[in-house]
Formats: sequence, C-alpha cells, structure tokens
Amino acid sequence: MLRPYVCVACEKVILAADNVASLISLFNKIAVVVPNETEFPKNAIAPKEWAIFSIWDTEPGDELKDYTFCNQMFYPDRTQFGEVHRVKMKIELNKRSQVNLQIAGFPIGQAGQYTVRTWIEENQRVVVDPIEFKIELEITRQDQA
Repeated sequence: MLRPYVCVACEKVILAADNVASLISLFNKIAVVVPNETEFPKNAIAPKEWAIFSIWDTEPGDELKDYTFCNQMFYPDRTQFGEVHRVKMKIELNKRSQVNLQIAGFPIGQAGQYTVRTWIEENQRVVVDPIEFKIELEITRQDQA
C-alpha cells in the first residue's frame, strides 16, 4: 500500500532527465499587497502558477494496481476552490512514485488559511486517507502614493 513520503506546495517543480525533482520556493504563506480601495470577490483567483508535489513509498504489488492521486482545496470559509484534481499514478516496482500537479491560478478572494487535501483512490474508493496542510493568505492594504 502506498505511504506518503512528502507532500508540499511550491512555486515550481523542475524534473531532470533522470526524473529527479527540484522544488523551487516551497511555501506555506502568501502575502499580497493591494491598494486600500481594491475590492475583489470572495472567489477571486490570481493568475499565479504553482504546484503540489508529492512522493509516495511503494511496496511490491502496488505496480499492479490502478491508483489515482486526488487533490482538492478549500477557501478559509471551507467552500471548495475549483474541482477535485485526479491524476493517474505511475507505479514502478521498487521505486517511489511521484506526482507533480501544476495549478494555473491561486485563490486570493479570502484572507486566512486555505486547506489543501490530498488522498489516493483505487477503483474510485479512498485507499490512502487524506493528508491536509494549510497555506495562509495574508492581504495587506495600503494607500497609494
């Protein structure tokens, strides 16, 4: 059964020719400065690419199974951001499996703690319980000079 080795948010993932990942700018907090009069909806999204990267320890027999990496994100008010992302995992015997989920935008409509939830499914049922981590969004308002 798969076991989590690492699951993080970062600005970018670079994969070398041998599939070794370099994680650029790991983060757990984003700070945004906006003019005082700026208003945006609670579901606003900034056009900022970022990634969720995970590595999973495997055991013999996992390469024969059809695992799906699943991810969802929640706003601070606990409403869901976007859809659940599902990615078929590539599992090889005696190797760790890694998933690089690229996301095109980051939600900025609500200051506070965003929750990122990741789990593994097999045949559309959860086989690895969710892993959750938080990303804080801090919005600072200032007068324009």
